[in-house]
Amino acid sequence: MKVVVSPSARAYVAREAGYLRERNRAAGERLLHDFKQFLTALAQFPMMGQDATELPLSGIRRFVLEDYLIHYEVGAAAIVILTIRHGRERPPELPLDDASDYEFP
Repeated sequence: MKVVVSPSARAYVAREAGYLRERNRAAGERLLHDFKQFLTALAQFPMMGQDATELPLSGIRRFVLEDYLIHYEVGAAAIVILTIRHGRERPPELPLDDASDYEFP
């Protein structure tokens, strides 16, 4: 299955790898290598992550890659990597559109 990395997730990986390379070149290269390996495995096994039940959106899965949390959605045509963050970072705010209603009538 095709894997698409969102622009914000792609930028995060590049930024984080750059940060690590400044301090330890091998650590930056390892992050990029591990992320590429994850993408390859995810294409073959889209359900390998866990349901991200703590998020207010259904259908989002989470995979823990070393110290990083990767949130993704499995669609009919592709898997979309939505967010990536270090486990010690604060969770991102998720914008919800006005049509979202999580209350029962």
